[in-house]
Amino acid sequence: MIKGVYGINIAVKDLEEAVKKYEGLLGSKPTKMLASDDFAVPGLKGAVFELNGFVFNIIASESENSSIAKFVSTKGEGVFLISLRSDNVEEDMARLREAGAKFVMDQPMKGKFGTTNFIHPKSAHGVQIEVYDPDK
Repeated sequence: MIKGVYGINIAVKDLEEAVKKYEGLLGSKPTKMLASDDFAVPGLKGAVFELNGFVFNIIASESENSSIAKFVSTKGEGVFLISLRSDNVEEDMARLREAGAKFVMDQPMKGKFGTTNFIHPKSAHGVQIEVYDPDK
């Protein structure tokens, strides 16, 4: 079941520059720096800011072919996706498909990051939504 909003992912060109900006805006340092293997999709790097259970992921691309790089190239820096916390991604996918959601992948991805799948923006009024269970 969807438990609430887990956080948002913000796509940026320059991770170091964005981290400095968000440190000033949020008044805190990142709680974790993310490497490529921390993501469901390779070629990304990022920083996590946690505020009272809400997560701001600042994400940059290490590759010109990643979804983050394409997003920044076409839309500019900004909110890339909204992440919803799920306690059972597979069950939520079935329910959300019945409600008209189209997922990027047929099956969720699993890894050290948890379990995740993404609702395609075309089926969510232009917003990419992640259904995410961070528990391993």
